[in-house]
Amino acid sequence: MASSAKPKVLVVDDEPDMLDFLERVLRRRFDVYRTGNAQQALAWLEAGDFAVLVTDQKMPRLTGLDLLDRIGDRYPKLVKILISGFTDVPDIERAAAQGRIHNYVLKPVDGERLLEAIDEAYAARDRRAPAPAD
Repeated sequence: MASSAKPKVLVVDDEPDMLDFLERVLRRRFDVYRTGNAQQALAWLEAGDFAVLVTDQKMPRLTGLDLLDRIGDRYPKLVKILISGFTDVPDIERAAAQGRIHNYVLKPVDGERLLEAIDEAYAARDRRAPAPAD
């Protein structure tokens, strides 16, 4: 009997407790990969076929938006979710309007809200995707 594999999600956050929490929430629906730094995330994105990227905004060296800027349009099917505190809302809303992220969740993160944000992002991405050629 064939089993369908869960989609892969890459979670990036420099706080170990937040990584643990996000993994607990997401592992119900995803095969979770986690890292504490954006450089490792870039390497894993190059090597793997991820469906979703969930990244914190405030991290040392590269912020979540910096990470997303480095990714650019290289992964058009990748759903990009940003997690941030309320102080970054104008920057995050601008990033969403520019299409740099699909959705965002404010801290403190509610697990169900995160899953809803991912579902909303999938739907929005699919609406924007061009129809396949015949």
